[in-house]
Amino acid sequence: MANRGRGPGLHPAVQHALVDRRAVLRAMGWGAAGLAATAIVGCGGDDDGAGRGDGGRGGSTTSTTPGPAAGIADYDPDVPYWEQGGFAPVAEEVTLTDLEVTGAIPSALSGLYVRNGSNPASGTSVHWFMGDGMVHGLRIEGGRAQWYRNRYVRTTLYENGWSFAEGGIPGGGITQSNVSVIHHAGRLLTLGEVGLPFELEPAELGTVGAYDFGGRLTTWMTAHPKIDPATGSMHFFGYGFADPLLTYHVADAAGRLVHSTPIDLPVATMIHDFAITDRDVVFWVGPVLFGVEGSVPGFPYGWAPDDGPTQVGVMPLGGDGSTIRWHQLEPSFVFHGTNAHRDGDDVVARVNVLDSAFGPDGDLPASRLTEWRIGTAGASLTFAAEQLNDVDMDLPAIDRRYTGRAERHAWYVTTDEDGPWGFEFAGILHRDASTGAEQRWEPGPLERAGEVSFVAEGDGEGEGWLLTYVYDRTTDTSNLAIFDAGDVAAGPVARIHLPVRVPYGFHGVWVPDA
Repeated sequence: MANRGRGPGLHPAVQHALVDRRAVLRAMGWGAAGLAATAIVGCGGDDDGAGRGDGGRGGSTTSTTPGPAAGIADYDPDVPYWEQGGFAPVAEEVTLTDLEVTGAIPSALSGLYVRNGSNPASGTSVHWFMGDGMVHGLRIEGGRAQWYRNRYVRTTLYENGWSFAEGGIPGGGITQSNVSVIHHAGRLLTLGEVGLPFELEPAELGTVGAYDFGGRLTTWMTAHPKIDPATGSMHFFGYGFADPLLTYHVADAAGRLVHSTPIDLPVATMIHDFAITDRDVVFWVGPVLFGVEGSVPGFPYGWAPDDGPTQVGVMPLGGDGSTIRWHQLEPSFVFHGTNAHRDGDDVVARVNVLDSAFGPDGDLPASRLTEWRIGTAGASLTFAAEQLNDVDMDLPAIDRRYTGRAERHAWYVTTDEDGPWGFEFAGILHRDASTGAEQRWEPGPLERAGEVSFVAEGDGEGEGWLLTYVYDRTTDTSNLAIFDAGDVAAGPVARIHLPVRVPYGFHGVWVPDA
């Protein structure tokens, strides 16, 4: 993810390619604004195109989606990337039924897929990370698409029409709650970088309100909690701008907050994610500091390697924060980890490492998948790192039944730094950790994938499906694409088409029916 607040317009060759694709669409009876799909059927999705790498395309079109192909437009280098193209916020909350499907939705899928993201109600924000939270949910029942809804998270900021800066000291309801979604102990919670989580009502995606675990959560909550598959306990943390700067928490399988412990840090730094093993908690801290002027005007964090630490720490799972041991690293930053596990006395963690963030190389330079091996046997931690590939990618996903255990399968979103529409997500990469083998679905610049969520079907790791929203630039609409998790290169086995666009966003979750 490179220095890309500015970029070129459309290259003539790309303009020519777009004209050619429009001509093909018209020739096949879709029209300039038609869906780039055939064999479109009702929400049952039971045409004979299932399982094909083209998402079941082939055959006659029975309906199309109206509207101009507004996504095909020059990239404006004078407009922030997060306010145009597939990033741009949508203006309306909608409820849609009678959703069109190509391919066949796997019959075992019954539940709710919901993904969070930044959608400033004002239409503008100081950075992609700083818009109001909006969830995009799609209900599937018995292999049939039931409805799609997008709803703002009714935080204090949203209800008052305040920007983050206007809300005062962050915390409580002063949060955008725009990063992720978690389902634990029967509650569906939206999470942000700071502040309390907000509970949603799953049937309508309405906001119930801020959730503080019955008054027991007095710090903030991370956007990346981890649920231990052995115990059902949820491990998470919150960081702040005043002491305690970092606090580690545990909620048991019933959702009761049963453990909180502060962890000493020298400065207020952004800590976006962490990891657990079956016996450890792993924190990584990089020098992106609160209150430092960085590469994005108005953004409250900046790169400060001379003032903040870069370090990795290990402490016992469920333990006291005073027992954490740190190892210092060269300046770098990690937003997301894939997973971590124990290998004897070593903790092995796979993370996406950036050389910097919000600094001289831009807001989000390219990240590289890296394996850390942290030795815990001696009086001091030891550390070794190995970069695993050269692909620009991030937003990892795993089979969450393997959280904290040695995972074999992981899926990532690749990124395009130099495309005609500036920085964007691109495709999906599957990596087999046991062999190093990788396979990719790269649909090209006219379609863009987002983070996937894994849905298990079967007992074996990685047996199941991947769900993600895919943006179609030719129609300026999105679809929920469903992939065979073991064969992403073949493309979607089904697509649930929406007559609206789902802006590029962050993290989602699948909530299965009981």
